[in-house]
Amino acid sequence: MNVERLVELFKEETPRLSSDITHVWAVFWANLKIFLSYRSWVITETLSTVASIAMYSFMGLQVDAKRIVEAGYGNVDWLAFALVGVTTANYLWMCIGRISYAVQDEISEGTLEPIISSLIRMKSYIIGQSIRSFLVSGYFMLGALLLGVFVMKVPLIMTFETVVSFIVVLLMMVASYVGIGITAAGIILVYKKGKQLTFLFASITEFLGGVLFPLNYLKDYPLLWTSAWLMPYTYALDAARKIFLNGATLTSPIVLNNLLVLAIYTLAFIPIGLRVFEWSYNRIREEGTVATY
Repeated sequence: MNVERLVELFKEETPRLSSDITHVWAVFWANLKIFLSYRSWVITETLSTVASIAMYSFMGLQVDAKRIVEAGYGNVDWLAFALVGVTTANYLWMCIGRISYAVQDEISEGTLEPIISSLIRMKSYIIGQSIRSFLVSGYFMLGALLLGVFVMKVPLIMTFETVVSFIVVLLMMVASYVGIGITAAGIILVYKKGKQLTFLFASITEFLGGVLFPLNYLKDYPLLWTSAWLMPYTYALDAARKIFLNGATLTSPIVLNNLLVLAIYTLAFIPIGLRVFEWSYNRIREEGTVATY
């Protein structure tokens, strides 16, 4: 067989007999089994969550309660204020970071090339990884909330309406950042590094979003104040706090306004992320750098 024929064979698209749903489920189930196999990691991460909540309860002694009232959340406990911020921030970045981290791990372990050359489509791989991260992140977030409410006696307003409203806000929050996660994964495909950039972006988002302090602390710094309200997380966290701290629901104007902003960010970021990832995916295949690290 001559070289030209071999090249043609490699160029041929192998028909994918399985559906996208089957591929997504395969990726999700494989990664979930890996997660469950690291029992010591699950235990240590759970204990870390417990320790974090205990630490935040002492940090509340240094926060001026008047600032929380001025921020529009009423006379609420600081630990309740911080608990909503920490759990939503951790959930967001465990979901979004997993997309880019998964690609980074496949590159460093030398398994990206087999994945790309397999019958599994890259979009199915990304979706499967995302669903796995949603489930795992949800486990830690639920654990933190339950621990705060039933052990630390954090006064969160948990009714059927507020829980449903919170879940909707949570989904819209993740959707507004999915495009950023896909963009980061695309950059990692080409440049092979990117975890540090994702970590930096997460840190800036948590700081400017007001995870541990009311945003009105930033009013004296116009640049930081403006930057904070340019990020979708700020609107998601504000809606989540209005729900669990003040009893707002999906019918509340403030929650609806925040959801509208999140929807706009979602519609803007996801197409950009998909274009960047498609460009990166095609580039590494054309340059033959799929297996390089």
